[in-house]
Amino acid sequence: MIKKLAVLSVIVSVLSVGKTFGQKQLSDFVNQAFQSSPLVKTNAIQSEANKLDAQRIAASLTKPVIGTELNYLLAPIYSNDPGNSGFKLNPQKTIQDYYGSDFSATNGGLYRGVLTLNQPLFNKQRVNAVNEQTAVLNEILNNNSALSKHDLEKLITDQYVLCLQDVNQQEAVAHIKKIIEQQISLTQKLSANGLGKQGDYKVLEIELKQQETALQTLKNSYKVHLLELYSICGIPDTAIIELKPVNISMTTPRNGNESGFTKQYQLDSLSLATSKKLFDTKYRPNVSLYSSAGLNAVYAPDIYKRFGWQVGIQFTQTFFDGHQRKLNTERTRLLQQTANIDREFFNTKNETRKKALLELIRSIDEQLQSIQQQITDYDSLLNYYQKQIASGQSSVIDYITVLRGSASLQINRVALQTNRLIAVNNYNYWNW
Repeated sequence: MIKKLAVLSVIVSVLSVGKTFGQKQLSDFVNQAFQSSPLVKTNAIQSEANKLDAQRIAASLTKPVIGTELNYLLAPIYSNDPGNSGFKLNPQKTIQDYYGSDFSATNGGLYRGVLTLNQPLFNKQRVNAVNEQTAVLNEILNNNSALSKHDLEKLITDQYVLCLQDVNQQEAVAHIKKIIEQQISLTQKLSANGLGKQGDYKVLEIELKQQETALQTLKNSYKVHLLELYSICGIPDTAIIELKPVNISMTTPRNGNESGFTKQYQLDSLSLATSKKLFDTKYRPNVSLYSSAGLNAVYAPDIYKRFGWQVGIQFTQTFFDGHQRKLNTERTRLLQQTANIDREFFNTKNETRKKALLELIRSIDEQLQSIQQQITDYDSLLNYYQKQIASGQSSVIDYITVLRGSASLQINRVALQTNRLIAVNNYNYWNW
C-alpha cells in the first residue's frame, strides 16, 4: 500500500481522556478515528502555516521596509603641523602631517542617524509563483490527509469485520449448542422410559461442554478484537458492546487516471513545475527604490548643517551563472518523467490487483453457494438421525459425527463470509 497500515495504528493512538463511547456502527468508529488522527490535524495546521509563509514572502517582495541606521565613528589622530600639533579627537582634514588612520578611510569620524526606506518594485510574477507553489503544497497536504483517511477506513473496516466474524461464529456455535441441549432433553426422556442408553446422555453432555468451551473462546476473541478496534480509533474505552452487521458493496470501477492514488504523482509533477517557475524568477530584473533622511556628517563642529535626504533606484540583473537555469530545467524534466513512469507502473499493477480481487470474490461466492447446500443437507440428515435415535434405531455417536460436520460447515461459512467482506473492502480500497 502507499503507506504501511501498521504505522497508522500508532499514528491514531493519541487518546482522549475522560470520555465513554458507545459506537455500534462502522461509521461511528471511522468518524472517531478521523477526529483522533494527529496526521490529519497536523496537515491542516501545516497548510495554514504554508499560507502564512506565502504571505510573508509576498510582503518581502511587495511591501516597503522602513528602518533606521545609527553610526558613530571616532578616529582621533596626533597632529605634527606647526602651530597645530597635539592629540585631536575630531581632526580637520586640513591637517597635513599626522599619526593615525588615513582621512580618506575615516573622514576623521562619522556621525550618522537616518531613517531608511526600501521599496521593491515589479515583483508581481514572483508573488504569483510563490502563491502557486503554496497552493500546490497545500493540495499535496490535503491529498495526504485524504490518503491517510482512506487507509484508516480500510484498516478499521477490516478490524470491524473480524469482530463480526467472532459474533457470527458465536451464533453458529450457540445454534449447535441449542440442538445438543434439545437432544439431551429428548435422550433423558428416552432413558427414563427405558428406550435410551445412559451412555448416550453422557456423550451428549461431553459434546455440550466442548461447544461451551468453543463459545467462550470466541467470546474472548471478540473482546480482544474489539479492544484492538478501540485502539486503532483512539477510543479510551474497554466496554464490550454489540456491533451492528455491515454490508460492504463493491464500488463502481474507476479509470486509473482518476484514482486517488495516482493524484499524488500528478501533484508531484505539478510541484516540480511550480518550483521551476519560482526558480526562473531569479533571472528577472530586481528593481527597488531606496531612500534615507537624517543626519550624515563627518565633522562634529558643523554637524547641525548635515541633515538631508537621499533617494535612488537599484537595478540588478543576472546575465550568466554557469547555465544553472538550463540545468534546473533539465532536472525538472527528468523528475517529471520519473513521476509519470511511477504513475503508469502503479496503474498497471493496480488493475491487475483489482482483477485478482474480483476473481477471489467470485470464487468465494461459489464456495458459499456450495457450503450452503451442504448445510441444508446436514440439517436434513440431523433430523433423520434425531428420529432414528428417538426410535432406538441409531447411535448417538453417529449423530454427534453428523452434528460436528454441520458445525464445522457453519464455522467455515462464517469464515468465508468474512473473507468475502475483507476482499470487497480490499477491492474498494484500491478502486479509489
